[in-house]
This record gives sequence, C-alpha cells and structure tokens, in this order.
Amino acid sequence: MLKVPHSPWSITIDDIETSLKTDLVNGLSENEARQRLKQVGENIFEASKTKSSLSILGSQFTSPLIIILCVAVVITGLLAEWIDMLIIAFAVLVNAILGFIQEYKAEKAINSLHSYITHRTRVIRDGHEFEIDPRFLVPGDLIHITHGARITADARIVKEINFTADEAILTGESLPVEKSIDPLSETTPLPDRENLVFAGTLGIDGSAYAVVTKTGYETEIGLLAKLVDETTAEKTPLQSALGKLTWVIIIFTLIAVILLFIIGITQDRAFTEMLIISIAVFVGSVPEALPIGLTSILAIGVERIAKKKGIMRSLTAAETLGSTTLIITDKTGTLTEANMELVDIDTIEQLLAEDFTPSNHQDDFDQTQKEILLLARSASDVVIENPEEDYQTWVMDGSDLEVNIVKAAAHHGITQNQADRSEIQIRIPFSSKYKFSAVRVPSSHLPKHLSQFEDPHVVMGAPDIILNRSYLSHEDRERLQAAVTEHSHYGRRVLGIGLLTPHTDPSSITIDHVKDVTFLGVLSFHDPVRQEVPDALRRINSYGTKVIMATGDLPGTALAVAKEIGWDVNVANILTGQQLQQLSDDDLIQILDRISIYARVTPKDKLRITKLHQSQGEIVAMTGDGVNDSPSLKAANIGIAVGSGSDVAKSVADLILLDDNFKTIVATIEEGKQILANIKKMFVYLMSNALDELILIGGAILAGVALPLSAVQIIWVNLFTGSLPAIAFAFDRQSMIETEKTSRQFFDKRVVFLTVFIGIVISLMLFGLYLTLLKSGLAVDLARSILFASFGSYTLFIAFSFLDLSRPIYKYSLLENKLLLAGVGIGTILLFATFTVPFFQRIFDVQSLPFIWIIFVVFWIIINLVVVEGAKWIANTFLIKR
Repeated sequence: MLKVPHSPWSITIDDIETSLKTDLVNGLSENEARQRLKQVGENIFEASKTKSSLSILGSQFTSPLIIILCVAVVITGLLAEWIDMLIIAFAVLVNAILGFIQEYKAEKAINSLHSYITHRTRVIRDGHEFEIDPRFLVPGDLIHITHGARITADARIVKEINFTADEAILTGESLPVEKSIDPLSETTPLPDRENLVFAGTLGIDGSAYAVVTKTGYETEIGLLAKLVDETTAEKTPLQSALGKLTWVIIIFTLIAVILLFIIGITQDRAFTEMLIISIAVFVGSVPEALPIGLTSILAIGVERIAKKKGIMRSLTAAETLGSTTLIITDKTGTLTEANMELVDIDTIEQLLAEDFTPSNHQDDFDQTQKEILLLARSASDVVIENPEEDYQTWVMDGSDLEVNIVKAAAHHGITQNQADRSEIQIRIPFSSKYKFSAVRVPSSHLPKHLSQFEDPHVVMGAPDIILNRSYLSHEDRERLQAAVTEHSHYGRRVLGIGLLTPHTDPSSITIDHVKDVTFLGVLSFHDPVRQEVPDALRRINSYGTKVIMATGDLPGTALAVAKEIGWDVNVANILTGQQLQQLSDDDLIQILDRISIYARVTPKDKLRITKLHQSQGEIVAMTGDGVNDSPSLKAANIGIAVGSGSDVAKSVADLILLDDNFKTIVATIEEGKQILANIKKMFVYLMSNALDELILIGGAILAGVALPLSAVQIIWVNLFTGSLPAIAFAFDRQSMIETEKTSRQFFDKRVVFLTVFIGIVISLMLFGLYLTLLKSGLAVDLARSILFASFGSYTLFIAFSFLDLSRPIYKYSLLENKLLLAGVGIGTILLFATFTVPFFQRIFDVQSLPFIWIIFVVFWIIINLVVVEGAKWIANTFLIKR
C-alpha cells in the first residue's frame, strides 16, 4: 500500500522520490499509475447529494403550516366546498412558487469548488510529457506546471524556474507566492509552505515540476469542499420561531377540534354535522395570510437591502440580519480600504533620534524626504498604461507598494518620462527569498550630497534585510531596528531603502555583491481605516450587537487597526491561531467574552470560532471572500461574502456585499431589524385575529346556537380582506422603539402579550356581540351579516394600531404607509361589495345592512381600536423595560 508522507514540505526532494516510489525525471510508469488509481480513486470530489427541481418543489409542502392548508384543501374538496378549496389552494400555490425560486438558487455551493479541478494537466510518465484528464492523477505523478496553468492536485515542488503561484482562493493572500524546493520546518503553516503547490490555485510566472502528494478530498481545497458539504446551515431565528409556532397551532387546534367534536357528540349532534363544524374550526384557526404576508415582507426587505449594495441569496435569511448578536469580520478591505498608502518617509537621522515616533507627513514631505522618494520611484517596477492622463486616473501594473510609491511621487510633482525610465536597469528583481531588489539609476537622480556614488544602485526591500546589508555600527543597527519595529505597532508596513556602488561589473551583480549599503531611511505604508467604520461601529454597538475581528494578519497590525477605529482593546483581548489551537473547546468558551481579535487564524479556526459562539446562543454574521472562508460562511447564521471575493464564497453566503464595506454590513443589519419589526407587526395583527374563529365557532357549539360564520366568510376575511394590510406591513418604514433584547427576539414579551390578550379579548367581545344580537330577537341571517361586517371591518382598521407596537397611535403618522391606506381602502370596498352586489351576497350568504347597523359597525371599529391601544399601553408600561 502506498504511504504518502505526512508533511511533504519538511523533507528533501530525494526523500519525496523515495517515499512515493517515483522518478524525478521520468515520472511513474503507466502501469504503476493505473495500479495507484485503483488504490486511491479518482482525483475528484464526489458530488454531494443535490436536490432535483422536483424534490425542491416537493419540500415546499413539508412545512406544518402548509400541510394544514393542504389538508384543508383536500377536505373542502371532498365536501364539495369548491370556493373554499380554490381560495386555500391559491394561498398554498403562491407560497410554494416563491419558496421554490429561492431554494433552487441556493443549491450550487459545492459545484463551484468542483470547477477548480476540471482543467487538463501536463504529466510525465515513462519519460514522456503529455496532457491528461486530472481525474487520473495519483500520488507520485510528476506534473509540469507552466504560466497560467490551473494546478489540479497538491504537490511537492522538485524543480522550479522563477515560479510563482496565486493562492488567494485558498489562503486569502492577494500577492503571488514565490516558490522554492528547499525543505521547511514541519510546523510551517499552510500559507508559508513555499515548496508546495495546491489544487485549485494558479501558476502565474515561470514554471515548475512537482510530485503529486494528495488528490481529491485529501487536497487542501478538497478538505474545504468536504467541510462545506458536511457543514449544516443553521436555521434562522424566524424559521425556529415559526417552526415552534406551527406545532403549537397544530397541537392546540387538534385538541380544540377533538374536544368540540366530543362535546358535540355528547349533545346528540349528528356525526356529519360535527365533522363539518370541526373542519370549520380547523380552517379558521390557520392564519392563511401568514405565508403570503411573510414572503412579501422578506421580498421587499431584500429589495431594500439591494439598494444599499447588499444582495441577499435567501428570503428567510433576510430577517436574521435583524437578530444578529455578533459580527465576525475580516480586516483588510472591510474595516480598511485595502490600499497601502505611502504615509511617511523617515531618514536615518530621524530614525536614530531619541524621541522618534512614527508620524504622517504624506502631504508635506521636506526636501530630503522628496529626494528619497525620487530614488524609490526610480527603483519601482511599475508600468503606467495611460501616462498622458492625470496621475489620479492612471492605470498601473505592479506590486501594491510600488504602485503607491509612484502615486505619492506624482502627488509631489516627481514624474519620469520614458527617456528617464530607459536609463533605469533592474539588476536584481525583488524575490521573497532574499526580500530586496537592486536597480541601477542614472546619476542625475541623485541629490547633490550623494553625488559621490558612482554607477549608483538603489537597494529597496525588507528593512531588516537592508539593515543587515548596510554599513552600520552594531549600536546604530540595533537602534534603527527598534525604530522599524515601532512602525509595526502602528499597523504599518515598511520598506528600507539605501544606495550601493557595486564592487564589480554592474552587469554581473548578484545578491552576494549587495553589501556595505548606505542606509538612507524607510518608507512607511498604511492601509487606512475606512472613514465610515468608526461611526458604523457605534451604530451597531447601540443595538447590542458585538463586533470581533478574525484575520490572518499579525497581532500587532490587527491591534493597531482596532485602536484606530476606536475599539477599547489591548493585548489581553487578542488570541492567535496558534494559541487557539492549543485550547480545548471548554477552555476557549471560558474566554470567548474577552477576545475581540483573533489573529493569524486559519479557515478551520474561523469555523471553530463561529460554532463555539453559536453554542453560546449568539446569532453570528461572518464575513469572508475566499474559498478558505466558505465553511465558516456556511456555518454562520448569516454568511457575508464581499463582492470582490471568490464565486465559492458567494455561493455559500447569505449576503453578498457589492462594495466590500463594513458600513454596508451595518446598513443591511439595520434593514434586517426593520424587516424583523415588520414581521412582528404582521404576526401580531394576523395571529390575534386567528383566535376569533376558534372562540366564535367553539362558543357557538358550546352555547348550542347557529354557527356565526361560514368557512368561506372566514377565509375571505383572513386571506383577502386581512391579507391586504398584512402585505402593506412589508413596505412600512415605521421604526419601533426597541430595547437591546426585543430588537432581536421574535417572540418577545410584547409580541406574545399583544397576540394573546388582543386575540382573547376581542374574540370574546365578538362572541358576546353575536349572542346579544341573537337574544335581541334579530333574525339569524341578519345577526350573522352584522357580525361578519363587524368582524371584517375591525380586522381592516386595527392595522393602523399595529404600525408601531411600541407607541400609541397618536404619536406616529398614519399617512406615511400609502400601501396600507390603499390596502384598507380596497379591503373596505371589497367588504362593501360583499353586502351590496347580489353575486357576492349569494356567495357569502349575507344580506344588505340597514343604515343604523352600518353606524354600529363604525362604532365597533372605534371600540376595538381603543382595546388594542390599551393593550399596547399595558405591554409597554409593565412588560418592556427601557
């Protein structure tokens, strides 16, 4: 059995050749490759079980609430109640179609990962190089990777020529990684394994030969695909709350129906009669407008979020934004601008000063600083595609730091034409191996006090490397190194710069000739915090939502950014990935509350952090952009992918930011809170009405009187008359006064109290009205018509009281929500038509009302508004602590 090395990056290429029983020149034989393929299987990710369109459609009918409605459709059909059946079926169909559209879009997460290994691969077998389908790669295969080639397996490099790879999708590092063949420490973290290449990444420059070590799910990207596949998406708070609610409705309704049926039988009522009555109670207790109203609120909310540059991939996830208690955010590009600006140039004299402190002089460089900037500009390998235009619109190709050097130089009037550039010769290009570059510049670029340099070369790179190659005393070198370290405490990246006259023929200069450099100073770069972030953080904190940072950056850089945006944090609030990995889950849970920054963390670390916070009851929103973020994005209650991120991250995320801005996250969460507030309004409005039918019909059975409402009347009020205001809540912008707790809880004390209190009191009032009408001697048909008019009209007009559950009706505008005005108006017209148009009179079995009873209906509306406002006063005075 083939034994693959556990840490292939830590052993020599000879050991790789021996352990994998391969040949570093001729590769495997075809026969051996076939045998290994039988052992390890194909280099693919087995497709996870995806849902067919039919199964997605079928799943829309598995909700208990929809099952209730479907049962009602069947029973009403069997009883030939065709109007009732069609109305309920319409509600079921609309809900199913909307749900199907959303879920169908969400079934593509793993497919994006699979696409990363579908390219052809160049392999050497039996000494011959040819292309094969990467599915047939096996450990021990020798592959040839060239410029622009997609790497299709994890492999150990055994030969390379100036080879670099783009590993951004895996590590998040935006710059190409220079590769080598040298063994590394066994503890080397994934982003620093320079002698490995990884499936799914891309060859950028040069070429390399590598021996395959892992294929399929064993590759790093395969492990991530497996994590995504195995990670279960958390239910949204709304899904959980409504899931519990529907079971409460089912159990409560069944108990009520069974009791009513038993009572009816004991009263010697006919079996068929009791069956019809029980069905009526069952149908009347289901809020048929709830699915449509809920879908409308979420759909409108998603549209509003889109206007704020956030794209929601799921309707039900939209309300979770409003329940979010914790945001785990990346640093670069979200909190910062992802643009390393040149903010200062420190000369050697400044660095050696006793009182040296990093500062910001980017707009007022003195003459010496500008002279150093000219040299740095000369040594920068940047191509300007449109040099004839204003420098602020330049399109440049080069490393981020050098591009910003050119921008800063142009800002200070330092430009170079093509003739100037033609005299510049790059002798030693920058490499991550030796971490500096050496560029020959014209003597005319030197300031007068440096004119003694013959054939000058600008040396620029990592400051510690430049210092070690400079002609300095030990004491000065130590003091300069301390000053450079001080920059890192301010979250800055630093380039050292010096001048060199080679003691050899300039055309044959090598890295060994770069010594006795005259150290000139350092260029300091800073990725500025987005201006809007501090205010956005204050706003989000005011809602009781906590924000923590999880980044791959060093602790010092992360801490500097945190302080810049106004966080009250120190070293005690930071946990590194290495420290995290040494803690058990129980130990980590003990310190979760005090950790504000997780630095140098891996994708697995992020996933673990997310799950542990969720285990403590947090509703977690997680930001990410790379393939490496996909498991934690999927596990989070709300996964937030930035618009510039990978397709994989976007495919598992719930929210995609179009502008990569933390301010947008806050804006979408605020919109989520509005969605949650509107859902609460609609829920209380609809569910408080749902008790009406149960008490009216159940009370009639117990009292032994005629049923007050027919099934078609109940459905008409619930689905059409009542649903119009319910849908209008989707467009409402009336913010409620919320506490930290009520702002993210769905079933808070106010919602529960108002639903139960209003439902019971008004239902008893309605039943009392019906009994009073009957006892007064009115004909049953007239009494039922008056009750139906009172029931339908009050249902419409109390919607105005539910516009804000936290304030009395006279303290907010009733005219801002134009759709609610229209909904109530249309509902009133429909109700009026029911009593005046002969066709509708026959369908709904009602008669025209005398004028005196129309006045009574208006009076009844006012009484109900007073009851609702009184209930709101009780809830806000005694139940909600501000």
